[in-house]
Amino acid sequence: MSVVLPLFGDHRATQVLPRVCRAWLAQDVPCEIVIGVGPDTEVPDLPDDRIRLVFADQGPSAAGPLRNLAAAAARGSTFYLGDADIVPLGTDYLTRALELGRDRVVIQPWLYRLVDRSGTRDDLVLENPRFGRVCHVDAGPDGRLQPVGPERFLWQGRDCMIVEPPPGVGWNVREGSPWFPPPYHWGGFLVERKLFDDVGGYCTIYSGWGCEDDDLIAKLEGRIEVMRAWRAARGLACLHFEHSRTHTVTLPANQEILARRLDRGVDAMIAEDR
Repeated sequence: MSVVLPLFGDHRATQVLPRVCRAWLAQDVPCEIVIGVGPDTEVPDLPDDRIRLVFADQGPSAAGPLRNLAAAAARGSTFYLGDADIVPLGTDYLTRALELGRDRVVIQPWLYRLVDRSGTRDDLVLENPRFGRVCHVDAGPDGRLQPVGPERFLWQGRDCMIVEPPPGVGWNVREGSPWFPPPYHWGGFLVERKLFDDVGGYCTIYSGWGCEDDDLIAKLEGRIEVMRAWRAARGLACLHFEHSRTHTVTLPANQEILARRLDRGVDAMIAEDR
């Protein structure tokens, strides 16, 4: 098993990556971590021979191309494609994902939870002093999420889990509301290496952040069943280290690229990327 991550720029992940790597290496499925590192990126100390860095000499810093770079150097026949600021909840996360992923791809969004610093009593508190907020999780022995205080778990349709924290605790950059909007974004893929290569990996024409994951989902769904893990196993979750919303700069342009590619159809998308 190879956990494949990107690292670039001055992203928050450069500060939290050691903790992220420890969480993946603590999984009960043995794995290596391969990190595609963008140009001019400061890399924290990672003293473990199960972690390998693959450096990009030049080119744009974007998650998709850097994951492709790391995947090409990975040794595993199965990939978990993720981000460098994500912690899997529970040491059996990969075991449970593999059970779901028999003969199919498993995709899993990250889970955001923002609560007050005061009164923390759980096993994992991820602080973000720079931005004054805390990612906080309370999980039982089986790794399943539990509400914190008056926090509520809500489901919007089949796809979206919303965590509604106590009034005044959550944060919404656009609305200023007392609760956080749908707390996920695309990210985690459990996929066989052969299939990843067959669909051409990530499209490399997206810049910065946004839509490269949606693009890959479309290509994979054209070839195999894709399991939405948050529908089938609601206790399977990851936690995101909160950071500023720098992705809004590149997102509109990437959305236009995605729309054009989808109009052409999955076969054309794959042919172009291969």
